[in-house]
Amino acid sequence: MDRNELEEDRAAFIAGEIGGAVVELIISGVVISRDAIVDSLEAKRKAVGNVIHKGILRDAAAMVGKGH
Repeated sequence: MDRNELEEDRAAFIAGEIGGAVVELIISGVVISRDAIVDSLEAKRKAVGNVIHKGILRDAAAMVGKGH
């Protein structure tokens, strides 16, 4: 697996986490906003034990928070 494939996989994981956070907010009846998505991602980051997963969630929250 070369570096380009790793970056593509990382981007896919980040997109999946952001999408999952949005779905969870919809199910919970929360108004979708950038802050709500970031809060959801940060809460999940605190709950998971895997360091790599925590990093993906941190990067996803940063991406949503900055609007990139």
